[in-house]
Amino acid sequence: MEVTHRELIAKVPPSELGRDWSELPSDLLLHIFGKLDIPDVFSSGAVCRNWHSTYLEARRCGSFSPDQSPCLIFSSSCCHPKTVTLQNLITEKVYHITLPDPPFRDRFVMGSSYGWLITADDGSHLFLVNPVTGHQIAMPPPETMKNVKLRSNTEGALDRYDHLYLNLDMLPGFGIHKVQHLSLEEGRFYFYMRVILSSDPSSGNCIVVTLHLLEGVIFFTRVGDSQWTCLDVDYRCCRYHDVFYSSYHNLFYAIRDNGDVDSIDLSGPSPVFNIVIQTGITVVDNRKYIVGSDWGDLLQVWRYHKYVGDDPRTNTMAVYKIDLVEKKLVEVKDLQGYALFMGFTGAFFLHVKDFPMLAPDNIYYTDDYVEWIFFKRFGFREIGAFSLKDGSFTDLLPLDSRLNWPPPVWIRPSCPGTFLNNLENALVDEFQSFSGQVDAC
Repeated sequence: MEVTHRELIAKVPPSELGRDWSELPSDLLLHIFGKLDIPDVFSSGAVCRNWHSTYLEARRCGSFSPDQSPCLIFSSSCCHPKTVTLQNLITEKVYHITLPDPPFRDRFVMGSSYGWLITADDGSHLFLVNPVTGHQIAMPPPETMKNVKLRSNTEGALDRYDHLYLNLDMLPGFGIHKVQHLSLEEGRFYFYMRVILSSDPSSGNCIVVTLHLLEGVIFFTRVGDSQWTCLDVDYRCCRYHDVFYSSYHNLFYAIRDNGDVDSIDLSGPSPVFNIVIQTGITVVDNRKYIVGSDWGDLLQVWRYHKYVGDDPRTNTMAVYKIDLVEKKLVEVKDLQGYALFMGFTGAFFLHVKDFPMLAPDNIYYTDDYVEWIFFKRFGFREIGAFSLKDGSFTDLLPLDSRLNWPPPVWIRPSCPGTFLNNLENALVDEFQSFSGQVDAC
């Protein structure tokens, strides 16, 4: 049964001098924990023995709120290179968490999905890491992609990748022509322009899709597989800007630079490609994203840039509904009470009734201009909100101590119950020390 905040407050007895809050009934405490953001639940579990016992029960039952607040995740100049900083956009609380190797500051972060960060180390190896649990999953190495070769120098040491351009007109299997030499670190900017997950990687059935920067071609794999597979079922499988996974249709949707959209079914033994819409657009002057809305529409987001000095900045945005019946795009200004979060992050919607601090019909964005990030690693990074109603911009979270590498991204924390919690580890010593001093708890 759903318990409202008002009902919770009514169950709590009036405050009295000397009241022992460790004696709160466990069922009431479970309900309270179920309303908190995950990091706050972990902190509550370190208060005393009774609260810690209830916290363990919450973990066992998975009694965490699905409505986790959006956080900005970044590296802070005052912290260790292995430490990530999460700042809650709603409460402005800040949390510091240490990740496993490689150090966070050595990673390129190209997004988040299902509470997992999508990162690549300085050798261009892809890792999925949950900053809350500390669990990390290594994906197949890039040299298992058909257009990537790992090369050695004259002394036999690995020192570069050969990135082979794919000629999409030479089916079957695509022809290969023209070679670009990349350092071991540079590869990550070319191999992982976008990385999309079909589900929580801990579910055991997660498909991972990546877009290559120059050709916009798709490679895919599954968590646990040993190599990447090229999507080469059609010569049109290229020039993609973004990919979105619809769990409702069990399909990936991919958008090209001109707004054309294809569907890709990777659930069977062989990929199935279908055309969803062809726009006929010939002028390409923006970056395009494809998003599935919470109310059932398939949307395109067009993001325009202008230069302010040497830095590209978002100039305006437009959202279009894909009319699947009329096969056309219809501009929309109303997100039906939702706010949209996007950037490198797998886009997600939050309803403002659940998060009143958010502005409806606003797009909360981070910087994902990967070409510019590659050339100016510590340059200007955008973090802001754009109003579809009046076209205004709002700068967000001006943190003086925030570093611009790795690029900040949005994340909604998650905590699969099967994994030991990373943040909990930091609280264990604190709890043991504290509990030794408290007799009543």
